[in-house]
Amino acid sequence: MPMGDRCAFRVVALAVAIALGGCDRDSRGPRYRGAGNATPRSGGTLTCSTSVAVPTLDPAIAYDEVGVMVVANLYETLLDYDAAVPGDPTSGTRLVPGLAERWTVSADGRSYRFELRAGARYADGRAIVAGDLAYALRRVLKMPDSPYGRLLSGITGAGAFAAGERDDVPGLEIADERTFVVHLDAADAAFAYAMAMPFSAPLREDFVVASGGDLRRTVLASGPLRLDRWDEGQRLVLARNPHYWDPARPFLDGVTVLENLPENTAFLLFEAGRLDLLDHVAAPDWIWLSEQAAWRPFLDTRAQMSVFGSRMNVTVPPFDDARVRRALNLAVNRDHIVKLLAGRAVPAHGMLPPGLAGRAELPPYPHDPAGARVLLAEAGYPDGFAVDYVTVPNDDANKLAQSLQADLAAVGVRMSIRVLSWPAFLDTVGRKDGAPFSMTSWIMDYPHAASFFDPRFHSRAIGDASSSNDSFYAVPEVDRLLDDARGAPDPAAAVALYQQVDRRLHDDAPWIWGYHAVMTEAMQPYVKGFAPHPVWVRDFRDVWLDLDGRGRRVPR
Repeated sequence: MPMGDRCAFRVVALAVAIALGGCDRDSRGPRYRGAGNATPRSGGTLTCSTSVAVPTLDPAIAYDEVGVMVVANLYETLLDYDAAVPGDPTSGTRLVPGLAERWTVSADGRSYRFELRAGARYADGRAIVAGDLAYALRRVLKMPDSPYGRLLSGITGAGAFAAGERDDVPGLEIADERTFVVHLDAADAAFAYAMAMPFSAPLREDFVVASGGDLRRTVLASGPLRLDRWDEGQRLVLARNPHYWDPARPFLDGVTVLENLPENTAFLLFEAGRLDLLDHVAAPDWIWLSEQAAWRPFLDTRAQMSVFGSRMNVTVPPFDDARVRRALNLAVNRDHIVKLLAGRAVPAHGMLPPGLAGRAELPPYPHDPAGARVLLAEAGYPDGFAVDYVTVPNDDANKLAQSLQADLAAVGVRMSIRVLSWPAFLDTVGRKDGAPFSMTSWIMDYPHAASFFDPRFHSRAIGDASSSNDSFYAVPEVDRLLDDARGAPDPAAAVALYQQVDRRLHDDAPWIWGYHAVMTEAMQPYVKGFAPHPVWVRDFRDVWLDLDGRGRRVPR
């Protein structure tokens, strides 16, 4: 949709929200309540929104939060994650059967065998077979614009196939129509998590060929919902997939996603009862909702699978001295960070967020300016030092940079802030000769410690031109622990190894450990069975609407 039309849509939405009385806060509570049904009921359409446009529905391309949220409800993968449960930080991160009703791993950890559910079908009614899974993975490996090929690089023959040196992938074995086997070059306990990502969902080659290879808005659904209509930039309408392998789900008739809706407009529509779910709530609105007793039972939060902080190039002075890096960690007031983010953050002691296996039980660095000054003096900087800090043009990033500047000034470190565009920022922090001190963040590909540690702190992730390990941290012992953990057949042994890495990184401090973002979600009282999901963000399979006997919402 042209920019002018998009802006017009926003203005109309805002006018409608105001006309509906969305600004009337005297009500102090929801306009509708649940009908009081004790068990899930089928029917109804749920309406939610996003502040940006949905970029693509191609599972091999979708990589942003919004795209993955939609695609995950359209495509079913071999493995899945359990449902998110309020109050249980580990829920939503455990692997469960998806299209594969069972899976096994060979004794050497190099072969994964998946047995498909009998009767699994696409939305058009045709059967899903093992060959469709092999085709989907080959497609990813051949797509230069897919961000997921790197996650398949361990499959035997994948590299040669991607480079055009051979026309097959020997590591993808079709044992029979319902049995799919993947062979790896080396044991990798994290590989199963890749088979729960939307890019690994089955696809029929004939369907892709008929679409001209462009699946951006052409969908062969295998998940709980199918694409009904997409008015790009305005709304995306999903409907129940009648051929989903679980006939009891979803309960909803459909889901409508309103696109490009600014946070303030979405909040007004939510207050007016025109939106059923509200996420990414602006800080003032979240504080207001949290203060209302009538709204409090319908608010949910959980730590996101992410981490934010400041990275240091540990190969250049003064950051090549661990005492300096620890001193900067002691200088930071993390409680102040949480306040700046309106409580939507959890202080971090390292990379791994709460609820993720491998996280060590360690407290964050305390706010100890006196201790920071002692360490700086020991390292040869009794009067501190001057340093440039690079960040990006984002309100929260700038606010946090100014907070860091004040904290470091209190221990004698004179920090100048430079704001760069995203492309310029990524270019300079990925090079050894680039900016040595900057803001940083990481959001997992999948909920496994390897997805956090390996890209950011294994020496393999240091490149000549651009490095995801942009601290240039290379410690042989940490490399060994990470390699051993990835190949460990015993999950408990792997967790113990990752906890060692977590403790070592805490002490070595290649980052100023900042915080884990908190997902916020408000829901209408009649929305049941929903909680923010750490991977899928919004998983609609178990959601149902507590409507009256005629399928209508009940006024308060």
